Amino acid sequence: MSEPFCFECGHDQPDHVAWCSANVPTPIDWTEPNRLARTSDPVTSHAAAATITHTLTDHHRAVIDWLTDHGPATDDQIAQAMVDNGLTNRTETARRWVRTLREEHGLVVAAIHNGHQIEYTNPSGRLALAWTTRKAPA
Repeated sequence: MSEPFCFECGHDQPDHVAWCSANVPTPIDWTEPNRLARTSDPVTSHAAAATITHTLTDHHRAVIDWLTDHGPATDDQIAQAMVDNGLTNRTETARRWVRTLREEHGLVVAAIHNGHQIEYTNPSGRLALAWTTRKAPA
């Protein structure tokens, strides 16, 4: 494995990048969308990633509709409802839909009551966070 190389001054001693005054790391902008291609990927990968749109699927819309109709629920409750409604045979698939809506689209948000996030007991007996929804874009 090669040692770290400083792109600012060209020095390649071990731990140099950590202490080099010329090397100022770029802060991460957490407001930027997730990139679908690594900086080291070829131009074709970046071009392909640029064509991907983050639109909602029918399954995502079904999750939002169910949450809107049934109020706050845990990931397990939402996933089981999707299985019960015949949208998938696997609860883990439905849990991924919920995570996507929460993490990438920001449409599934914490269900808050009196300043605290609501918690419900799962079938396992453990407490789980409850989620609700924002209005989905058309």
